[in-house]
Amino acid sequence: MLPRSYSEFYIDGQWRATDSTESFPVVSPSTGEPIGEVPRATRSDIDAAVEAARHAFYETDWATRPVEERAALCEALAARLYEVKDEMAELLVDELGCTRMLADVYQAVAPTLHWNYNAEVGRTFPFKEVRTADLGPLAGGSAGGMIMPYQTQALVVQEPVGVVATMVAYNFTMPGTSQKVAPAIVAGCTVVIKVPEPDPLAVFALGQLVHEVGFPPGVINIVAAGPEESAYLVSHPDVDMVSFTGSTTVGSHIGRECGALIRPVVLELGGKSAAIVLDDADLDTTVPTLLGVSVIPSSGQSCVCQSRFLVSEARHDELVERLVAAMADIRVGDPHDPQVDMGPLITEAHRERVLAMIRRAVDQGATVAFGGGVPEGLDTGWYVEPTLLTGVTPDMEIAQEEVFGPVVAVISYRDEQDAIRIANDSRYGLAGSVYTSDVERGFEIARRVRTGTFSVNSFSADFNSPFGGFKESGIGREHGVAGLEGYLIPKSISVDPSMAIPESVVRDADVVTSGVRKGGA
Repeated sequence: MLPRSYSEFYIDGQWRATDSTESFPVVSPSTGEPIGEVPRATRSDIDAAVEAARHAFYETDWATRPVEERAALCEALAARLYEVKDEMAELLVDELGCTRMLADVYQAVAPTLHWNYNAEVGRTFPFKEVRTADLGPLAGGSAGGMIMPYQTQALVVQEPVGVVATMVAYNFTMPGTSQKVAPAIVAGCTVVIKVPEPDPLAVFALGQLVHEVGFPPGVINIVAAGPEESAYLVSHPDVDMVSFTGSTTVGSHIGRECGALIRPVVLELGGKSAAIVLDDADLDTTVPTLLGVSVIPSSGQSCVCQSRFLVSEARHDELVERLVAAMADIRVGDPHDPQVDMGPLITEAHRERVLAMIRRAVDQGATVAFGGGVPEGLDTGWYVEPTLLTGVTPDMEIAQEEVFGPVVAVISYRDEQDAIRIANDSRYGLAGSVYTSDVERGFEIARRVRTGTFSVNSFSADFNSPFGGFKESGIGREHGVAGLEGYLIPKSISVDPSMAIPESVVRDADVVTSGVRKGGA
């Protein structure tokens, strides 16, 4: 059984004692009872983790090893994760409160995919590219000299950024950690993982698996830290990059700090995604899909949650009626029960925040068509009913601010242009979807909605494509090749045009590109 309590941090390839006298208790969201604890890092713990990562990057051969070696370690870790997936799923249900179904099909399995996928991406990625070109025609002639040579030749090398500090949100601890750390490792970086305070246990367990498969000391380090120590990690002079998933408020602080330090940063932040239901949508398939991309996964605690349902005035009442009937069938309760569809929220404080937002929505003129409170018979644990609000206007708080709970606002639109306007009327731009019988029309609408990820008649995580946001939903991208590129910095090494690039350099290159042609000729 995976441990439930820790007194040490995983630093420099070993479990290292801390002089901290404070800890983070881990409380089950479904029962409100303590199930474990981890220590709270001091500044000296942060220093030790960063120093271990820095030594591994700058003083060992980790960053210059063949990518195949790093890929093989990733695959070994993926294999161990798969071996313990049932134990990991049970642990995640206990500390996160996600349903066992979600844990089995996503929370405990997606990490395996991330580590294997990035290993394969790394094997085919062009880390070294020889580029040659004659730029003379683009300047109107073929003349050139030392100041601006038109006959260009260079080796472009993709080098790892260095020491990366990663911070993930509580809702998808293991997938979130893996989608950051796996590409960083394949790139040749070293990592300090700061775990989320409410549910750190699964990521701490990852440290044991990292140790078992033989990652070199210092390559992956794991700590738990409060706000002050986390801020210290972000601003640490020996950290080269920060990758953060969480609230827009915290992300903006991190972005400002990294900007002041001229430090690369990836920010995957909040969302207020709109699902546009067109008049030709098949509601028999659309309604269950809508609930599956909104309130059911992680009880609505998802940044990509479709929390605004946009429907025409003509079909509004029909859609609401169907949604109410479908919500009545959602089984809320103990997340360990395989028959349960929706579990609790992460903490009591968060539950009260969500309930307060529902009350304010009603005060502002919204109507509770379903739910709105604590489910009957579930006074123990931090449960909220799946909630449907109607009479919502685009300017209301509930239509503008992220709830991060099982709450959906239905908003009417006049026509297609009005629907797109409402969808874009948000400071966020993370995700979205459209439901229609005309898929081509769906793609046309997708191009007009300002979000980083959009789906037609569905919403799912595409690990092979870039994931990230527009506007206040963040900067940078994860998943796919873009996820690996985020941890690399291109370096150009040119040579005098009168001299040939050494044949050994050409042979060692992954790609050889023969320049740019005017007009594509």
